[in-house]
Amino acid sequence: MTVEQDKSPDVAVIMPVYNAGRFLRECLDSIFSQTFRDFILIVCDDGSRDDSAQILAEYAARDSRLRILTNHENLGIPLTRNKLLAAVPPECEYLAMMDSDDVCKPDRLERQMRFLSVHPELCGVGSSLEIIDEDSHRTGFRSYPVSPEEIRLAMPDRNVISQSSLMVRRAAIESVGGYRAGFDCCEDYDCWLRMLEKYDFANLPDPVLRYRMSPAQSKQRKLRLTLRNTLKIQRDYRNRTHSWTFRSRLRAFAGHVLLCLPPSLVLKLFELMTYRKEQV
Repeated sequence: MTVEQDKSPDVAVIMPVYNAGRFLRECLDSIFSQTFRDFILIVCDDGSRDDSAQILAEYAARDSRLRILTNHENLGIPLTRNKLLAAVPPECEYLAMMDSDDVCKPDRLERQMRFLSVHPELCGVGSSLEIIDEDSHRTGFRSYPVSPEEIRLAMPDRNVISQSSLMVRRAAIESVGGYRAGFDCCEDYDCWLRMLEKYDFANLPDPVLRYRMSPAQSKQRKLRLTLRNTLKIQRDYRNRTHSWTFRSRLRAFAGHVLLCLPPSLVLKLFELMTYRKEQV
């Protein structure tokens, strides 16, 4: 039975898809099972070569809230995300970011909408993450600073806003021009730092998302590029805001040292610093 959208939605869930067939059904099921139902899902297939397009067509035939864009060749994440932003109808005030291998908790949209409605001073809200593996088994937990003050203090040194857990006010991300070309990974970190110059974020302490760690992820396949982009984004932010300190210069030096280490060791260090086996 086809689900009809009978009123203008408040929320647009936006999601790029590229060769995501293995995880796409679980992802889509988690979105369409939300307790908050007044949303549309806009997906852009970025030139997939697997069965992603067929899966999307199958779901679109069942639920009219799904709208599909197609790149006939792979354009990469920043251009695809900007294409998704441009396709959001004007009545959608809130954007829920999503990645095609992750899984939403059933009340994700409801909780984030409720939070932003009582915090009009904030531009967006993310959350901590429940980490899952390729078989959707829970493997750990990643926590982030919660308050706007903690986030503002931490962000110049590390990205503490998980893109696929974020709900953001559309006007805020549009005000900085969306994502910048030239960052095939870490495009979200660059965007959040530019937004941070105007707005504040918060994180929910409990996860609204099950975040998948997989060897297929861009940041694992392109670790050195991730590190280089991170250092450039941080340098650009420090230069724009004139916020260099001795500590920040020392951290930048340490980041360049990481570029000289084996990627497997860097990943292990990252996991030790950011993952916990259990939520506390």
